[in-house]
Amino acid sequence: MKRCVFAGPSLYREPVQDGVTRFGPVALGSVFRAVEAGYRRIGIVDGVFGNLPSVWHKEILFAISEGVEVTGAGSMGALRAAELKGLGMLGLGSIFRLFRSGAWTDDDEVAVLHCPRELDFRPLSDAMANIRFTLRALRRQGSIDRQIEAELIARMKPLHFSDRTPEQLQRQFTEALGKSAGSRQFDAYRRSYVDIKRLDARILLRHLGDRSGGSSRPRPGFRPTEYWRRQFEQQIADVPPLS
Repeated sequence: MKRCVFAGPSLYREPVQDGVTRFGPVALGSVFRAVEAGYRRIGIVDGVFGNLPSVWHKEILFAISEGVEVTGAGSMGALRAAELKGLGMLGLGSIFRLFRSGAWTDDDEVAVLHCPRELDFRPLSDAMANIRFTLRALRRQGSIDRQIEAELIARMKPLHFSDRTPEQLQRQFTEALGKSAGSRQFDAYRRSYVDIKRLDARILLRHLGDRSGGSSRPRPGFRPTEYWRRQFEQQIADVPPLS
């Protein structure tokens, strides 16, 4: 059974197991192309957005209607899985559960600035999801209290995702705690860093590596719309190949 995963910064420098083909972040048409290529188990971690068109919900539903297992975790995959709950897409990990429950609603929780493919999609900013989980870990360790945790989150959340850099976070620690305590606690933050996006992505990889054949999911009927026919029939040449 052919298996693939779409991943970028969440799995920076992370190998995938034999038998799983790795592609870059999912985009418009990626899932459609994967189905065309015969992949029967598709994992989605990272995806493009903003300046590039994101993967359509409709093409994920198309894949599911064709009997393909589509699983999401960690980033864009967790978002899509939460949005398509009950329609056959499988979601895994803590981030998926937070989106599914409605505790998180903003897609900027998982967005990061990252390098291009040539530099292996190295992340250049911290995801708000990782910031939240790391600050929670510091609180549970007794390094900071709940008030400081809430203040740092309140300082970082309004920033554009590309501005949530380690340098910016260090500045916020200093402003909230003073130079000496801020420096000490920021060092503790880096030592205790919780990359929840990576941890969730690893859960997805383990799932893809399971050779039991995948889980049985609902297969909703698929009805092609005018927009679907235009994009995936009339303008299919505009959809790039898998890479």
